[in-house]
Amino acid sequence: MGDGMAERTVSEPDPRLSISPRVRRLTDDESLIIDTTKYMVGTLEWAGPVFQIAVLFGSAIYDPYTSYGRAIILGLAAGHVLLIPLYYRGFGPFSRGGVWLAFYFLQCVLINGLQEVLSRPGTYGNHILCVPGCNYSATAWLFLAFYPWLPPPLRIRRREVFEWPLLGLYYGYFLLLCWVNNGSLTWLNLKTCFVSFGWLLIGYLFGKAIGRMCVAAARKQLEVQQQNFAEFFDFLHSHVKSVITAIRIDLPDPARAEEKLKELETAIGEYRVELLLARDQVPLATLFSECIRTFAGVLEMTQTPRLGGLTVERPIGLLVGRSLGDLLHNAAKHGATAVQIACDLSAGQIKLVIADNGPGFPAEVLDDESRSLYRLRRTARDLGGDLIMSPQENCTGSVLTLTAPLHVSRSAR
Repeated sequence: MGDGMAERTVSEPDPRLSISPRVRRLTDDESLIIDTTKYMVGTLEWAGPVFQIAVLFGSAIYDPYTSYGRAIILGLAAGHVLLIPLYYRGFGPFSRGGVWLAFYFLQCVLINGLQEVLSRPGTYGNHILCVPGCNYSATAWLFLAFYPWLPPPLRIRRREVFEWPLLGLYYGYFLLLCWVNNGSLTWLNLKTCFVSFGWLLIGYLFGKAIGRMCVAAARKQLEVQQQNFAEFFDFLHSHVKSVITAIRIDLPDPARAEEKLKELETAIGEYRVELLLARDQVPLATLFSECIRTFAGVLEMTQTPRLGGLTVERPIGLLVGRSLGDLLHNAAKHGATAVQIACDLSAGQIKLVIADNGPGFPAEVLDDESRSLYRLRRTARDLGGDLIMSPQENCTGSVLTLTAPLHVSRSAR
């Protein structure tokens, strides 16, 4: 390496290779699928012991256990209740991963074996529906079917090559338990164990379906992420970089450079408002600040509201943001120099009042379908609010009041 590059010490990173920590890399497809599936496992795993409690309780009532065996099975069902809060908080075996998976399957094998031990001799597997507690292990196969971070030997594209033989071994395990309990295997035992295997297969297939849902959700999420990245990249190129280039060209002419700076500030402000209005809960104080900043230097804000950390639902945020933009734009366009803005949130509604010192306009403008104020009022009414004009006390300018409910019905969204 020449040109002095060899003299650079290891502790001095090349500034040309540095990346701002504010910019996160786009998640690749496989990592996003794994993260999405992990979240799904953590969300659903608590339902596993709930299902197993129901299986054990039903088995204790209907299956042919000895008298003390029935009490033990009911005790096991009660003991599983302790697992629900642990799994719900993310301490389940599938959420933890690693060796905990082996313990979970060992638990299923032992419980099924214990059910054979507690059954009356010559009765295990002699009912066509299934062996006692046959579907206790179904949840294990359900989670395994879409479990995303298996140990290296199983981390392959065609996992079914390993999973199907393992399912077959469980069928053989049921046959072994029948043979131990009955001393031999009958045709009824073979059919009963096959039905029992069918319950595990159903759990496995449901897991595969959930896994496909996770893959589809992750890919859609990645598509949205990439689209947002592309839109923001285009914004930086078309609005920011191009204006900066124009400013450099116009540096000898301060007036033109100042005009370009205002254009850049307006574009960034509008984009920030769009980002705010993309949220489910819109922070009012930040929204007001961004909308007002757009008209700084054009209108004097003689009064602005103090809103703190108040937020509103997105449809109301969209209406308020649109109202601020339209009303302040109209005030500046028609010669106003000063504006007062008041906002009140009480009685389950928001009330926005904007008064200016311009020449004013007749109230009939609100009924003119070609005007933006008419469309704004129609939107407010669709949400359960209104836009009205009030007379100005000093007979100059205009006062417009927007009202809307804080909580919007689903039909109005």
